[in-house]
Amino acid sequence: MRKTLRVWRLRSHLSALLVVTMLLTFALVGGAILAWRIPKIEHANWLAAQHEVREMRARVELLLGARQTRLELLETVLDDAPADQANRLLDSGVRDGDMLRVVYRVSSAGKIVAAGVPEALGAQRQDLLGSDLSANSLFRTVASGSGVAWNGKYPSMVTGTATVGVAARDVHGDVLIAEFPLSALLTVVSVAAGGRATSTWVVDRGGEIVADTKQGQEAGKLNIRNWPLMQSVLQGRDSVETFHYRGSEFQAAVSHSPALGWYFVGQTPVGWANPGVRNLVIAVAGAVFCGLLIGLVIAPFWATRMARPLRQLIERAGRSTSPQGAGQAWPRGSVAEFNRLAGDLEAMTSTLQEREQKSQEIFNASPVPMAVADADDDHRLLDVNQAWCREYAHRREDVVGRTALDIGLWLEPTARVALRDHAEKGESIDDVWLRRSDGSTVLVQLHARLLVLRRQRLMIWATIDHGPLRRIEQELRELNQELELRVEQRTLALAAANGELSLTVEQLRAARAELVRAEKMAALGHLVAGVAHELNTPIGNGVMALSAMADATHGFRAAMQTGLRRVELQQFVASVEQGTDIAGRNLQRAAELVRSFKQVAVDQTSSKRRSFELSEVVHEMVVSLRPTFNRTPYQVEVNVPQTGLRLDSYPGALGQAIGNLMQNAVVHGFDGRGHGTVRIDAQRAEDGRIVLRVADDGRGIAAEHIGRIFEPFMTTKMGRGGTGLGLHISYNAVVNVLGGSLTVQSVPGEGSCFELQLPSEAPDSRPAALGAA
Repeated sequence: MRKTLRVWRLRSHLSALLVVTMLLTFALVGGAILAWRIPKIEHANWLAAQHEVREMRARVELLLGARQTRLELLETVLDDAPADQANRLLDSGVRDGDMLRVVYRVSSAGKIVAAGVPEALGAQRQDLLGSDLSANSLFRTVASGSGVAWNGKYPSMVTGTATVGVAARDVHGDVLIAEFPLSALLTVVSVAAGGRATSTWVVDRGGEIVADTKQGQEAGKLNIRNWPLMQSVLQGRDSVETFHYRGSEFQAAVSHSPALGWYFVGQTPVGWANPGVRNLVIAVAGAVFCGLLIGLVIAPFWATRMARPLRQLIERAGRSTSPQGAGQAWPRGSVAEFNRLAGDLEAMTSTLQEREQKSQEIFNASPVPMAVADADDDHRLLDVNQAWCREYAHRREDVVGRTALDIGLWLEPTARVALRDHAEKGESIDDVWLRRSDGSTVLVQLHARLLVLRRQRLMIWATIDHGPLRRIEQELRELNQELELRVEQRTLALAAANGELSLTVEQLRAARAELVRAEKMAALGHLVAGVAHELNTPIGNGVMALSAMADATHGFRAAMQTGLRRVELQQFVASVEQGTDIAGRNLQRAAELVRSFKQVAVDQTSSKRRSFELSEVVHEMVVSLRPTFNRTPYQVEVNVPQTGLRLDSYPGALGQAIGNLMQNAVVHGFDGRGHGTVRIDAQRAEDGRIVLRVADDGRGIAAEHIGRIFEPFMTTKMGRGGTGLGLHISYNAVVNVLGGSLTVQSVPGEGSCFELQLPSEAPDSRPAALGAA
C-alpha cells in the first residue's frame, strides 16, 4: 500500500529549514573547534604532566638522597670505629631515624658482620649475624660495581615483608644495606607530589609499581613490564605513548631517575575523562543548545515574514479562475524570485484563460452536436454546444443541470443504458432515435467517451444525423447498380476494342517483319549493284582483250592468204599472249568478286553456323561494300588479325551487323561531309571474348537520340529513305543470334564507336528470329 506523505505548511518548512541550518552551522563550527582544540588541550596536559613528573622525580631523588647520604655517613663512621662498636652504632642509626627499620653491614664475602635493629627486634640480631647474603640481589648489584642501589620491593631480612632497600658499598668492599618501610616511601612520594592532580606511578626496572600518588593503591599489586608502554620506555623511545587502564585511555608522561633506577610514570586522561576536554565539549554543546533555542524563537517569525508574499500569491492564484479575480493585480514584494513567480503565474493564468475561451469557442463552433455530462450523477448535463441546441431545439440554460431523461430526449429507454455501456468501452451506437423539443424525432449515431478531469468522471457524447446518410446510402446503392451495368457494357466494348487492337498488332508485326525483309533485300540489292559495278571493269577489260585478239586473228588470216611472213607471225603470237594474259587476269578478278558475293549471299540467306576466322567475314564485307565506298570520298581502314580470332558462330548474322554499321556510318555519320574514315579493329579480351569495334569520325549521335538508336523505326531520316531498322537488325543479330552485346559511345562532332563483344562460341539457338525482328 502506498504510504501517504505528510503535508506541511510552508511556514513550518521554513522554520524547520532555518533551525536545521543553524543547528548544522553550530554543529560544524563546534565540531571544527573540538577537532582543533582537543588535540591541543591533550598535548598541553601532557606537557604539564611531563613537567610535574620531572619535578616529582627531582624531589623524590632529593628526599631519598638525604637518606642515602645519612647511610653513607653511617658507613664512614663504621669504618673509623672499632669492630665491637659496630652493632651499637647501627642500633643508634636505626633508633634515632624516622625511616630506617633495619641496617646491617655485609662483608665483601657476603656475610653479615654487624646489624642494627629496633629494640623490639633486638632478639633477632643474632639470627642476622653471620647470615650469608652473597646471593642477595641487592648485594650482588652493589658488589658488581655500582656504588649505591635501590630496590623498591626488597624482602626484609627480619620480617620477610616487602620493604624499600638501599645498599651502599665502601672503598673496602663492605656493603651497608638499610631497609625502609613502604609507608615511608609512600610518604616521600606524597610529599614530592604535593597538591598536583597528575596521578603518578613509581616503577622499577622489573615493571613493578613500588609507589604511587594514590596512597599506595597500586603499589605491589600491578606489574606493567609487558605493557607496550614499558617496552617503549625500556627501549628508550621518546614518543608520546598511550595505554588503557581500567576502561580508560591515558597518555603517559615518563621520567627516568638514573640515581634510583626507577621510572616515574605520570597519567593524563584522554577524551571525555580529561577535564579540559570535557569542559570544552560542554561549552560547545551549550553554545549549540543556546543557538538552537534562539533559532527556535526567531525562525517562526522569520518564516512567517518570508511566507507572507507566497501566501498572497496563492490566494491571488485561487481567485484567478473566479469572477472576483478578474482585473485584480498580482502582488509584488521585495523578493525578486517571488515577483518573477507572480509574473509567470499572471502570464500562465492569461494563457489558460485564453485557452479556455478558445476551447469554449471551438466547442460552440463545432458543427457536430456535442454535450458534456457528469458520469457519476445520472449523466446530468454540464454543457452543450450551439449545434446541439439547434439540432434538438433547446436553449442552453434550460438543459444545463438536468438529465436527458428530464428533458425527454430519449425516445427509447434502452438507448440511455446502452450509451453508458458503450461509453465505457469507447464504442459508438448506430441508429438511435432522439426526440426534439417540438416532438419531432431524428435518427442519429451516438459517439461517447469517458474521461477523468479534476477527479471527476465526465462523459462527452456527440450525435450525427443519420437521415441524410441513409438517403446517400440508398442513392449509392442505386448508383452502384447503374455502375455495374455500365461496367458490363464497357467491358463488352473493351473486349471488342481489344480484339481489333490484337488484329492491328498482328498486322503491325507482319508489316515490321516485311520491312525487315525489305531492308535485308535492299541491302542485298545494294550489294548486287556494287558487285555488278565492280564486275563491269574486269569483264569489260576481258571483252576488250578478246576483241583485240579477234582483230589480230582476222589480220593473221589475211596475211596467211597473201603470204605469211615471220615478222607477222611473231606479232600475232605476241598479240595473242598479251590478250590472253589481260583476259585471264580480269576474269580471275571477276571470279574472286563472284566468289565473295556468293559467300556473303549464302551466309546472309542460309543462316548457317560454321567455324571461321573473324578476318574472313570482315574482309568479305569490306570487299562487298567497297564499290559503295569507291563512289564516295570515304575510306575504310581494317586492323583485324588474320588469325587468332576464330569463332564458332553465324557468319551471316555477323556480316549483316558489320555491313549495317558501315552503311550507317556512310548514311548518317558522314552525311553532308566531304571526307570520313571508317575504322574496323578487333582483339581478344582478357575474359576470352572477342571485341570488334566499328568506329567513324563523323558527326556523332545527339545525346537525346543515343538511348533510342537500337529501337525499331528510330531514324533521323524518316521520310527521306530511312526506315530506322538497320541498327535494330544489327542489335537483334548480335544479342539474340550471336549471344554477345552491342554498345555505342558517341561524342557529337567527333564520331561514334560501336563495340561488339562476342563469345568464341555462339549459343545453341536458331537465328530464325533475326528475319522476324
